[in-house]
Amino acid sequence: MDKTVKKGKVVYWIDGEGTLTPEKYIDKSLKDRDQFVSSCVGKARQMHAVLKNFKREMERNIAKFLENSAQREGEEWVGGTTLYNFSMDESITIKIAKKWTFDEKLQIAKQKIDRVIQARSEGSDDLIVALVNRAFKVDYKGEVDAKQMLGLRQLKVNDPLWQEAMELIADSQKVQSTKTYFYFQEAGPDGKMVNIVLDFAAL
Repeated sequence: MDKTVKKGKVVYWIDGEGTLTPEKYIDKSLKDRDQFVSSCVGKARQMHAVLKNFKREMERNIAKFLENSAQREGEEWVGGTTLYNFSMDESITIKIAKKWTFDEKLQIAKQKIDRVIQARSEGSDDLIVALVNRAFKVDYKGEVDAKQMLGLRQLKVNDPLWQEAMELIADSQKVQSTKTYFYFQEAGPDGKMVNIVLDFAAL
C-alpha cells in the first residue's frame, strides 16, 4: 500500500484510516519511526521468503531421497523416519501428522453410549461418565478431540450396545488431512541430539 500521494506540489502521508496529512506537518520522530519499522519488516519479509524457499527445497530433496531409497528395494516410501549421517552426529527426522475428523455416525454412537449409561442408572461408573463427557466435548471449531475419542474406545465395557457404539466411532473416523514436519538435529557438547531451531520466536 502506498504511504504517500502527491497532489500538485504537495506530498501527503496516508494514515491507517486513509486520512491525508501534508508531509510538512509530519513530525521527524514519526518519520524516523515509520522508516525504522518499514526497514525491519522489509528484512523480515525477505527472511520469510528465504525460509519458505528453504522449506520447499527440503521437502523436494527429502521426498526424492526417500523415494529413491524405497525404489531400490522395489517399494514406495510411506511414513516418517530419521536419517543419520555416517558419524551419527547429525540427523533429519520426518514426522507425518494426521488430522482426524468424524462423520455423522459419531452422533449415533453418542446416542448408544447415552442409552448404556441411562440403563445402568446409578450403577454407572463415574469415571466412564466423565471420560464420555470429555471425549464428546467440542472445541471452538465444533470439533471433538480425536485423542480423547481413542481413549474412550480403549475402555473395557462389557455391554453389546457399548461395543456397537465403539464400532460406529471407528467407522466414523476419517483422515481429513496430513502434514509433514522436518526436524534438523545435531549433537550438542554432551553428545545429545538437539534441534536446529528455525522458528524465529524460539531463538
